[in-house]
Amino acid sequence: MSTASEHRGMKTTTTNSRLAWILLAIAVVVNIAGYIFNLYSQFVWFDEVIHAYTTFAMTLAVALYAYGPVLTGAHKHTILFILMVTSIGLAIGGVWEVAEWVYDWLLIQKNTIKSVPDRLIDLIMDSVGGVVAGWMAVSMLEKQR
Repeated sequence: MSTASEHRGMKTTTTNSRLAWILLAIAVVVNIAGYIFNLYSQFVWFDEVIHAYTTFAMTLAVALYAYGPVLTGAHKHTILFILMVTSIGLAIGGVWEVAEWVYDWLLIQKNTIKSVPDRLIDLIMDSVGGVVAGWMAVSMLEKQR
């Protein structure tokens, strides 16, 4: 029989919450800087790093906030939790790719999305960000148990 504590969701701590917001703020600043200073053209690797990092920051925030109110007993299923968080990261990455396409098509018409391989590499980097976010979320939430 399960105990009452197993049915209560875990809330993220103030420290975890602050960290998630700081990581998101850094992602926003770096993305804006990338466009303003044309870093995407200056550094071949910039797009991939930004995809991984931004997806990581967004997915970590979602994982920390969704974990407590929605999931119970997930600490017993670490791999399943990391896979779920990774799929959130892939979903975020998919929406990001659509947003890039719409941005390019409607606003600037500068071919932001260069090719299908570019999209696939972006999605692979989104997956990496999602896995890291899942692992970090598990680690952060385990420490507060």
